[in-house]
Amino acid sequence: VRAVTTMRILGVDVGTTSMKMGVFDEKDDSVVLVRQFSQEYPINTYNDALFSDIEPEKWQQAFLAGCKALGDLLTTVDVIALSGTTPGFTAMDKEGRPLYPAILMLDQRSRQQARHIIDVVGMDRLLAETANMPVAGGCSLASLLWIKENHPEIYRKSAVFGHSNTFIGKWLTGAFAIDPSSASLTALYNTVQNDLTWNGEIAGAFGISLERLPRVIPAYESPGRLRPELASELGLRREPPVVIGGNDAVLAAYSLGIEAPGETVNVNGTCEITLVCLPKCYPSRNYNIRCHVVPGRWLTLYVMNALGLAYEWFRKLFCSEWSPEAYYGEFMPKAIDEWLDRESGVTYVPFLMGSRYSQEPLKAEFLGMTQETSREEMLAALVRGLCLYQSDHLREIALQVPINEEIRVTGGALNPSLIRAKAKWMRPCRYVFEEQSSMKGAALLGRKHLLERNAGSA
Repeated sequence: VRAVTTMRILGVDVGTTSMKMGVFDEKDDSVVLVRQFSQEYPINTYNDALFSDIEPEKWQQAFLAGCKALGDLLTTVDVIALSGTTPGFTAMDKEGRPLYPAILMLDQRSRQQARHIIDVVGMDRLLAETANMPVAGGCSLASLLWIKENHPEIYRKSAVFGHSNTFIGKWLTGAFAIDPSSASLTALYNTVQNDLTWNGEIAGAFGISLERLPRVIPAYESPGRLRPELASELGLRREPPVVIGGNDAVLAAYSLGIEAPGETVNVNGTCEITLVCLPKCYPSRNYNIRCHVVPGRWLTLYVMNALGLAYEWFRKLFCSEWSPEAYYGEFMPKAIDEWLDRESGVTYVPFLMGSRYSQEPLKAEFLGMTQETSREEMLAALVRGLCLYQSDHLREIALQVPINEEIRVTGGALNPSLIRAKAKWMRPCRYVFEEQSSMKGAALLGRKHLLERNAGSA
């Protein structure tokens, strides 16, 4: 039984391939998970894998299923806080209904539009103001222009263009909003200044009215309370505020307490993401930058689109007789340890699912193979190639900010042999495994919202 004064928070993580929801209670200046729910949903990948999107209705259905599963705990929730896959770019009518599937970060359809943005605005200005190079999938403006050019009737009907947390926030509260960490990669947000404003000149250069963009609010603030009719449908006795939250990778870092300059987390999942905390914005065409949910901080976002996916691709193609458990528990450690201190002529170019930092559709390659090359050596080369890719980023950032000698590593696509590989090929330092959670990060923002509100009413 929780204390009467304890905050109860519903954290909601709208992930790329699954919805995770958890009820948290406040404890010792943090939050603890009471009960959780997870439901996967399929994404759409088509047109030679260049298109990747999802129907936003799947997010709604998963949310409703989660509320049903969490049951009576919801009746005592004080706040709902969101985390979202970004962009999850969604064109909506004035009621918030989606007019087209939400375009995901894996999408590559808008390369031509990304190039056009660079030609019109100029790379130097884009980096100096928005801090990011426009690329297909990751850049909302490129996706918006693709819709405008290819589906003009949908563009005309669209009242607001937003991200996954914009869509869910509108559905839950009736108000459109977005946070800086989600807005950072739109090519329309003033990421360097991070002053909650859209860049009117860039938007105007493409004929986009700022009225068609959601209001930017801090990640811990709320666009409104849960709509009464939805609260009633879900069986809630009250209408809690909904905190807009932020980007899932940023909130994963926030859940680990990544707040000081040079602190680093390396997330290992389907994708691999390295985030380094910055005291100021250091733009580069070699990586993304997102505003942190912590004031006065930014985070690099260096993404390899295929990490866990690359491991699994290798298993299915070269080691299909191995079960997943044996492959990751026996074959992979043996291959890594066998080649950790040996010279190998085999190299792996790691772009199995392209690159977020290239206008060209980069692809993966194995190079330097001979008739004596074994699959163990190939797998070790694959792991080494992925590590060296992240190493390049850390070397670049270290020129601006000293990198901590301890790197937090996390994620399901990780095991002790891979940590040994990172210490050898990525960066020679101390690696500490910690469980991160975008859902917990959202819950911490919910806690902050309640504390700020209570302080303001005191």
